[in-house]
Amino acid sequence: MSNRVLFVCAANVCRSPFMAATFSEAHVRRGDDIDWTVLSRGISVVREHPMCRLAVSLLDASTQDATSAASHVSTQIAQSDLDEHDLIIAASREERARLARMQPSTRSRTFTLKEAVALGRPPLDAGERGRVLTEAPSTLAGYAEFLDQRRGRIRVPQQTGVRFPWSAHDDPRDVPDVHHDSTRRHTRVLKESRELVRELHSQLSHHLNAGA
Repeated sequence: MSNRVLFVCAANVCRSPFMAATFSEAHVRRGDDIDWTVLSRGISVVREHPMCRLAVSLLDASTQDATSAASHVSTQIAQSDLDEHDLIIAASREERARLARMQPSTRSRTFTLKEAVALGRPPLDAGERGRVLTEAPSTLAGYAEFLDQRRGRIRVPQQTGVRFPWSAHDDPRDVPDVHHDSTRRHTRVLKESRELVRELHSQLSHHLNAGA
């Protein structure tokens, strides 16, 4: 059975295709036998665009996903995309909110990248071990259910202080859209998201392998 992960950003040019390619890249590096279906989509795609050149340059050229990324074409998200995926990862809270409005039933399996990773980091406590075994089996849908149960109980990154529109500081809860920002900031944000996606892949693989 394929485990279906959907990555979503605004235009499907930079953040979400980069996250999807990085996830697939992590699978190749890990070399496990988990069957993944990994897709990326945008919620406000105006017309078809290739993947951001900087994002492509940060992928491992030795993997097939670097080649796939080079041929990427931005695609508007469809209702069927939300129906068909077990876990939905949004770049930011804005995209997460828009997905929830688009289809409220997906709320429990939709997370920002930083939220999903933060919720998955702490080890299971005694009560959670029992619930995971009975209520959230070792499937990707079960893992999404487990993360949803942790909302409000596990601390996730929070914005502190006053944030001004002209501030260059990123909200710690989001992977911001920096496609048109300076190359330095653009690169930094992509590299940070790459590490988070690799951690997400590790968390998901650990959960799925636990029931193998």
